[in-house]
Amino acid sequence: MSSLDNKQLLNLIRYAPVVVVFVFALAVNLIAIKDNRNQAELSIKNLREELIFQRKDSIRSQVHQVYKQVLLEQSQSENELKNLSKQRVYEAFGIANHIYATNMGKSKAEVSKLIIEALRSIRFFDGRGYFFIIANDGTSIMNSAYPSLEGTSTWNLQSSKGHFMTREMLKLTESKGEGALKWLYKKPGSVNEQEAEKIGYIKKFEPYDWSIGTGEYLTDFEEDVKTSLLTWFSGYEYGEDGYFFVIDRNGTLLAHHRNDFLGLNVSVGSKLDHQLVDDISAQVENGGGYVRFLKPLTLSGDVTLEQVSYVKEIKEWDWIIGTGFSAQTFEKHIRVKEEQLTELNNQSLMRLVYLTIISMFFLTLSSLYVGNLIARRFGAFQNQIKADFKELNNTKNEMEYMALHDSLTGLPNRLLLQQDIAERIQLAKLNGGKIAIMFVDLDNFKNVNDLHGHHAGDLLLDAVAERFKGIMDVHSSVSRFGGDEFVFCFSNLTSKAEAEDKAKLIRGALLAPVVIEGRSLNVSCSIGVSMYPEDSTNLETLISQADTVLYKSKADKKGQFLFYNNSISEQVKRKMNIESELICAIEKHQLSVNYQPQIRVSDEKLVSVEALIRWQHPQLGCIYPDEFISIAEETGIINELGLFVFKKACEDIYALSPNGKEALKLSVNISPVQLLEPDFGPLLLDICHEVGIDPERITLELTENIFIHRLDIVQPLLSKLRQLGFALSLDDFGTGYSSLSYINSLPLTEIKIDRSFINKFLEFYQSDMLVRMIIEIGRLCGLLVVAEGVETKEQFKKLLSYGCHRVQGYYFDRPLTIEKLSEKIILSQPETGSSTYLREE
Repeated sequence: MSSLDNKQLLNLIRYAPVVVVFVFALAVNLIAIKDNRNQAELSIKNLREELIFQRKDSIRSQVHQVYKQVLLEQSQSENELKNLSKQRVYEAFGIANHIYATNMGKSKAEVSKLIIEALRSIRFFDGRGYFFIIANDGTSIMNSAYPSLEGTSTWNLQSSKGHFMTREMLKLTESKGEGALKWLYKKPGSVNEQEAEKIGYIKKFEPYDWSIGTGEYLTDFEEDVKTSLLTWFSGYEYGEDGYFFVIDRNGTLLAHHRNDFLGLNVSVGSKLDHQLVDDISAQVENGGGYVRFLKPLTLSGDVTLEQVSYVKEIKEWDWIIGTGFSAQTFEKHIRVKEEQLTELNNQSLMRLVYLTIISMFFLTLSSLYVGNLIARRFGAFQNQIKADFKELNNTKNEMEYMALHDSLTGLPNRLLLQQDIAERIQLAKLNGGKIAIMFVDLDNFKNVNDLHGHHAGDLLLDAVAERFKGIMDVHSSVSRFGGDEFVFCFSNLTSKAEAEDKAKLIRGALLAPVVIEGRSLNVSCSIGVSMYPEDSTNLETLISQADTVLYKSKADKKGQFLFYNNSISEQVKRKMNIESELICAIEKHQLSVNYQPQIRVSDEKLVSVEALIRWQHPQLGCIYPDEFISIAEETGIINELGLFVFKKACEDIYALSPNGKEALKLSVNISPVQLLEPDFGPLLLDICHEVGIDPERITLELTENIFIHRLDIVQPLLSKLRQLGFALSLDDFGTGYSSLSYINSLPLTEIKIDRSFINKFLEFYQSDMLVRMIIEIGRLCGLLVVAEGVETKEQFKKLLSYGCHRVQGYYFDRPLTIEKLSEKIILSQPETGSSTYLREE
């Protein structure tokens, strides 16, 4: 671009924004002023509608509020009349009691006369109310309204509906002593003295078996209530000029704040709106509504004022109540509000105009300043963009590095590992040579994290990675595969022996202790090796094979290296098959329990059996416990498996030999995993109770590896099992490192001599000495001693001479099914002539 073009561009940058901002600001502000005027007009319109709505809603609320009050008064008329009648009867009762109490020396006739004279003249309810007295046999003692009834029987006095009034009154006072009541009675002054409903109260006067009562016609009482309410309406006012009016269906004013209008019929007179009553009737038929009419200010109707009212009907009394406001007065109020709103809008518009001018000036100056600032920095930005692009490129390279390397050790990660191995395989295909893939796992790395913390573990991994980097050359690479696993790739090899040297080189890198935060840590590793092209030519297969053989190496012995072969693959596959099949072996009834007889040495009598699980798989064949028990412990199935063996053995032995002094005893092996279950002991006890077998017949066999979990944890668990009645046996005694300490601190009842000692104790003096020592330890500690693996008569005779208590082994019998064991027991019964166990020849 030429210098002239650059100058034009800079001028465009400086001044174009100013013009654009000025035009835009002017347009925006003109639109804002117009919008303000429109909003002002709309606000005035909305204000008028809102004020009218609020005013109308206010009078409607007032009517509904008063309407509810009238309904409340109306609904309480009957209860109010009952309460007033009760008060009057209590007054009469008090008078009678007082006269009776102060004239105890006089006769009944004299006292009765005094009471009657005192009550006869009393009137209430505007002179309509009076007292009456009825004797218990229905005789009228006193009736102020109808003296002619006094002295006569009203027992058969009956209303038009067939109710015996006197009987019902006496029945009430006889059962409850007092109470409110209703009855029909002729009303004086009505046409043909028709009956009307009376409500009253009556109470028993015990001294003379009288019932004193009173009552009032409900219609008369309601008229009093209505009169009271009309008076209340005439005096009720609210707000500045609010009042209520009441008219009947004919349009006659019943209540009004101006008394001179009372009785005026609003539909009569030429000056009034003749349609008013019709309009009001139409609105109240719909539950209430608004009417607009000319309100007279004088009785002649010459002066009127337009009125807006809300009316609602009280149907039971044919009343129409209402209130309203003057339309002219309210219009004046609205105009005042409109003028105020218009003034506010004008003030707002002026502020907007001032703000517009100021903002346009400010924006113009700002745009000019910004344009110049942009122009000055235009060149600087070009340089900055170049610098930023370079930094971005560097960041991209760093991110690519992070994506292909481990963040902790800086070693290549899985992705870069696969790329590297793939490239080496391609070179090997072209140039020949072998490649070794080595999967390395640090032994017992979890212990470092558990003992020293994960930070120490990270430092250890970083230090190990540095050592691994030190043994790399151009034909090798190492990556961190994850956790404490590393993968090496050695190319350009000529033989398996070279690969073995590389594996030894890896192990040698870890011979010297690693110092972490002042702590010296000894580190070893296990290595699995696969070779290209012997084992596979596929990258992923080679890594998988190395991983598989590593798994086998760690299982056999940690700290070694192992090369991949087909037999190892088959072993791993078999273990995986066993693991998957073991889950459903119980449900498919593939598991069974055999029983190894235990013979008492002194008389060669069968006294106990050891339960041994057997697994016959339809495809895999017979799978021995040594092969699948460890898998069950690793997968957690051992708990279900152990309980199955325990329950099955208890059921079989209890069915074969019920509880008793000579009952056959049972030994069952338990796993350390089972023992550490929270409810292991109670679960075993529940099974014993369910089956019915005595727990004291059962010995639980433990191995020394159970104490890896710390003696302080295991000891209380074993003590709990002894408290529940189970015997405890230490299996394979003498093969561990601390058996004597276990005997000293644990509640054991039995020790078992491992078969490895029995196999050699006839030929080797050392084994013979150990067997004798174990038997003597058992005798001194009061423990039962059982020898395993007794296969010859000579072994049995020597154990007899040493004082061993029990033996088991092929010399007497192999593990038997429950059916075979049952046959053996039957043949060994005293009825056959011998209690000696019939061993296999």
